[in-house]
Amino acid sequence: MKPVARRDGLLIRELKDEMLVYARDEHRAHCLNRTAATVFRNADGTRTVSDLALLLAPQSDLPAAEAVVGETLARLAEAGLLQGGPAAAGWSRREVVRRVGIGAAILLPAVASVVAPTPAEAAVTCVSDCSQQKDGTACNCYGEPICDATCISGSCSAGGC
Repeated sequence: MKPVARRDGLLIRELKDEMLVYARDEHRAHCLNRTAATVFRNADGTRTVSDLALLLAPQSDLPAAEAVVGETLARLAEAGLLQGGPAAAGWSRREVVRRVGIGAAILLPAVASVVAPTPAEAAVTCVSDCSQQKDGTACNCYGEPICDATCISGSCSAGGC
């Protein structure tokens, strides 16, 4: 099996020890640790799970590294970052730790995903607190003015946005 990471509709930013992947169509952001980023970056359809395991941990036990790659692929598939759905039957995290040993547990993949609001949703979810403000005080959201909205009777008036 040669897994293929999804590339369409993604914004990818490489950082020092992790990778940030934003799926524009789903408004989901994913943070991949070093292990998950290495597998994602190299899952191009030309490498097998064994090849990915050798890239991930060239000095380690191959079956243990393959278990880590299998778990990584399962997590990437869960996040919708693989083409064609799940690439491998994932082991439980406990099973992977048992296979690789506690010393290699640092290789375990982490894919943290959050739903990011669209710009329009982000704009309407910001609520200003006008309590204890004089009428006519400019409303703001996290220190930034909200269009032409002003505080009236303890709440923000509709501004000229």
